[in-house]
Amino acid sequence: MKNKDDLLNPYYIRDLLPLESRLLVPVIQVFDSTDSTNNILMEKNCIYPNGHTCFAEEQTNARGVSGNRWQNVNKNICFSVAWNFKEKSLNLHMLNFLVAIKLIEALNRIGYIGIQAKWPNDIIYEGFKIGGILIDIKFKKNSQIFVVLGVGINLELSSTDKKNIDQKASDLQSVDSKIKLDRNKFSAELLGAIIECLSQFEKYDYKKLSDEWNRIDYNFNKVKMIEVCNNEIIEVQIKGINANGQLCCLYKNKLNNYNFNEVRIIKDEILRN
Repeated sequence: MKNKDDLLNPYYIRDLLPLESRLLVPVIQVFDSTDSTNNILMEKNCIYPNGHTCFAEEQTNARGVSGNRWQNVNKNICFSVAWNFKEKSLNLHMLNFLVAIKLIEALNRIGYIGIQAKWPNDIIYEGFKIGGILIDIKFKKNSQIFVVLGVGINLELSSTDKKNIDQKASDLQSVDSKIKLDRNKFSAELLGAIIECLSQFEKYDYKKLSDEWNRIDYNFNKVKMIEVCNNEIIEVQIKGINANGQLCCLYKNKLNNYNFNEVRIIKDEILRN
């Protein structure tokens, strides 16, 4: 049970946003409990305006990439933001990487140092997952693209939380226990980073984006086992992403590039079992 003073307040969050972000966020909703904040904004026949944001104190059926379940923990921040893009030619996989970059920049400003990203959508500290990103897409009849961008960050995991999570997980408390940040202020910092990301994405230079990702890529230059589209498992050296958002892997002195749906990096803990 969260302390009453620690509960999210949409008015506080909005007031704490930078002015340029506040102007782009028409509505902030906070739910005590919902199945998924992404599901709320993806409701059938509902198209929300740019910046419409939903926070939840609890998500009972949150999702990760490929339908994987996101384990709800007692102390976290989870929210989703709606946005409409006009360009069908956008490479929306690149949005995933830009979100990670902007989130990590925000966490660095707060004082959390050493946080990295892991392809395709994880926020990592020393090999342990502390957050994730989920992007849902709906193509509209008027050629626009409706996007819902979901973010979840672990603030503090209990021993029970750690037992319930089926992967290596950690929290911001483990990154730096000296930082004591009000949840509303922290939420405003993260939301501001997401609004900055969404408002810049259509004109963002993909080469610049890939360079920025590669500097924070936890797997960059690491040797990993990957499974490619023909179910073949090979050992490669990860070389980040290119300007098309493809995963670059060095295999037998040749650089191979894979689209998101063509490759899977096999988790180290799976190989050990």
